[in-house]
Amino acid sequence: MSQMSTGLSRQEKRAQPPPSVAPLAVPPLEAARLLSLGMTKIYRLMRAGELKSYCDGRARRITMTSIYEHMARRLADDNAPSSRQRRSRRGLWQSGKEGATRGPAAA
Repeated sequence: MSQMSTGLSRQEKRAQPPPSVAPLAVPPLEAARLLSLGMTKIYRLMRAGELKSYCDGRARRITMTSIYEHMARRLADDNAPSSRQRRSRRGLWQSGKEGATRGPAAA
């Protein structure tokens, strides 16, 4: 008997979760999944230099550090105090304050 048995069948061995070692870089498709963005947006972010990437042969990889930095920038932008009003998708005027008036007719 040259092979040691682990007591698991082939299916059980395949169903084991991968080791909990976080990757240093991921392909663009995985980065898109992690950030809940489309592939076009991922490539735009890479072109703009917001996501750092490199080529390993023909494979493109995006560093996890740049993904974390991108998320930190997005969170900082969202949490920054804004004095200007912005228009929502429905066309209603909103501000960062609760109970803001909606539209020009709400005077």
